[in-house]
Amino acid sequence: MFNVAICDDNREYIQYLIDVINDANNTYNLKLNFFEYISGEQLIWDFEEEYHIDLLILDIQLGGIDGDETAREFRKRYPDSILVFCSGVRAPTIESFKVTPFRYILKQQNRQDIVQTMKEVLCEVRGRFCERYIMAHYRSSRYRIGLDDILYIENDKRGGRVVVRPGCKVKDAGVKLLVDSKTEKLIEKLYSYGFIRIQSTLIVNMNNIESVDSDEVIFCTGEKIAISRAYRKEFAEAFTKSVGSKY
Repeated sequence: MFNVAICDDNREYIQYLIDVINDANNTYNLKLNFFEYISGEQLIWDFEEEYHIDLLILDIQLGGIDGDETAREFRKRYPDSILVFCSGVRAPTIESFKVTPFRYILKQQNRQDIVQTMKEVLCEVRGRFCERYIMAHYRSSRYRIGLDDILYIENDKRGGRVVVRPGCKVKDAGVKLLVDSKTEKLIEKLYSYGFIRIQSTLIVNMNNIESVDSDEVIFCTGEKIAISRAYRKEFAEAFTKSVGSKY
């Protein structure tokens, strides 16, 4: 399920865009959930909700908080999400491009052209977000973290801390990735994806283990983590099975 937010002060145009997106989606058959906003203030207020906005279509000309300011706040909260501007008369500005919009729609374009643009947008949504992932956060920003990028997750004060492999975009940003659940809960969801517990408060992604040396695992970063005695047998069996399935 992908969450699509549309922010425009014209409710009729919002419905028009929903119809256009649904037409474009006939090509991909993605599961889309729509959220409607008639002001930048209303959208920003909803940033505190639990759902993640995958795609925002934003009118750049809004009363109150304008599109540029709304987009800046959106980008702070959702740095990896897709942003599409739409406007009836206003052309893109330098400020508009600072928030890295994926496309810019003119409202006077004919329906066929907008449908084609939305096909490109949905193709990007599918390509960017269809991988297996968990949601993590850092301060007020949220991130989709692909499971393949995770080295391990360990318990933190109120949930868990996610450690990712080199090359992961969020690692390069230097953020501390946190999740709301403890590893005891996460392992229930992630076990079938190659994660296993090696300590009571730590789970590892076996797909990213470089080697195993005696009673510790070694990652590509060179970091070593001890395997607690209570989990050594279970880990050895699972890791052997995991390695065997690759060859």
